[in-house]
Amino acid sequence: MGIRGMLRAAALLLLIRTWLAESNGPSPTPKFHFEFSSNMPKVVVDLFNCKNCANEAVVQKILDRVLSTYDVRLRPNFGGAPVPVSVSIYVSSIEQISEINMDYTITLFLHQTWKDTRLAYNETNLNLTLDYQMYKKLWVPDCYFVNSKDAFVHDVTVENRVFQLQPDGTVRYGIRLTTTAACSLDLQKFPMDKQACKLEVESYGYTVEDIMLSWEDSENAIHMTDELQIPQYTFLGQTITSKEVYFYTGSYMRLIVKFQVQREVRSYLVQVYWPTVLTTILSWISFWMNYGSSAARVTIGLTSILVLTTIDSHMRDKLPHISCIKAIDIYILVCLFFVFLSLLEYVYINYLFFSQGPRRNRRRHRRPRRVVARFRYEEVVVQNVQDGLINVEEIVEDRAGPLPNSPMQARLASLESLDSLASSSEPAQLATSESLSPVSSHSGQAQLATGESLSNLPSTSQQSLQDCTIHFHGFHTNDSIIPIKIHHCAEAHGDDDAEDSLSSDESHGHGYGPSGRSMPPHGQSA
Repeated sequence: MGIRGMLRAAALLLLIRTWLAESNGPSPTPKFHFEFSSNMPKVVVDLFNCKNCANEAVVQKILDRVLSTYDVRLRPNFGGAPVPVSVSIYVSSIEQISEINMDYTITLFLHQTWKDTRLAYNETNLNLTLDYQMYKKLWVPDCYFVNSKDAFVHDVTVENRVFQLQPDGTVRYGIRLTTTAACSLDLQKFPMDKQACKLEVESYGYTVEDIMLSWEDSENAIHMTDELQIPQYTFLGQTITSKEVYFYTGSYMRLIVKFQVQREVRSYLVQVYWPTVLTTILSWISFWMNYGSSAARVTIGLTSILVLTTIDSHMRDKLPHISCIKAIDIYILVCLFFVFLSLLEYVYINYLFFSQGPRRNRRRHRRPRRVVARFRYEEVVVQNVQDGLINVEEIVEDRAGPLPNSPMQARLASLESLDSLASSSEPAQLATSESLSPVSSHSGQAQLATGESLSNLPSTSQQSLQDCTIHFHGFHTNDSIIPIKIHHCAEAHGDDDAEDSLSSDESHGHGYGPSGRSMPPHGQSA
């Protein structure tokens, strides 16, 4: 028999078998057993046995048979070992990560796989894809999301559920849903932060004695779509873990997947950072303005503060009210601090300028009085100096002889003579006007100031008032002391001090002698 004849015979036998399988007669269908030679092609054998084909009648008989004794209330292998359930997730989109509500919304496909020997069949080798309504007739695990706030199964146009049944009883159940899960965000580094939002899957009622949840594949359990885009975030990756948790009802296996994301900073550069930087720099323009332009300087400072406050309020509306200090808060506070310093600089400059005005007016009004008091004060001082020099020269002449014609020929005074001079208790007689001529002829070097020479002094308001006092000092040379006369003039730094000193000198009418003691007026004995 040729190959063509064999194909014809096989097709005829296949038609007969199909007719017998579709017949609803009460008598059982006879079973024919055909044995083919070993050189028969495998395609012909599979076509005759019909293991890779299944029509409506075959699938209907399979479902009627397995569901006739099936109890949906009992788990597979009830009373025996726990049922291993493997879980895999395909993420289609992550719509939003909310900082205010501390949650995120995700749409995913959840696939669960387990083995139920009650659903095994041998009529065909093909996998059976069943309708979504079968979830009411078959046992399914009671998995739920632990951190879910709200979730729903998509039902457009029908409920997005699918069942795949394999010949050995393995069931693969898939469902498409959208859930809003809680996500605890760490905002200390906002807006340059990284977040990890997790999704936890756990059985609600079955403990580890009934169900053992596990990831389907440690490497490929989580699949992400290629078009995944998260608003304001960049997806970094995911990690999967599992742990056993304990409650008062027993221990449960929990599966955890963490989605790691990083916040995009580009939007905040445009909305927050650049406006605050430019506003802060704008407040520094007041440094180059005239101190008299108070309206412009104050307007720039207050406007900068208002702009920064508005930006800060806008950011606070987008963030939850948490106790931690965020990086954006520190940045805005630093900007406000610089703007506030610019206002303080204007206040300080304004104070320095206007506080010197009253002082200048008071000095301008007191200048005529200071000029008159100065000449009166210098006249009294010069007269007291003349009296003191006359008395000293008389004492020196009485003790040491007449004064030399030249100061180079003067003998150095000894320590004993100065001590006796200082310890003399006899009052020195004041020199008269006749005794002034020999003194001036003997010294020839020092000319006393007279009252007429005071008229040559400048009387302008720009000359500072000086307080002149006279002291008598000496310096050591070998064993002798040379007395010298030093005029020490100190500038009067305060108007009130100068007037007080002038009034005290004029009221008492005397100056100070060489030894630092007060001198009586001219014409009176010491």
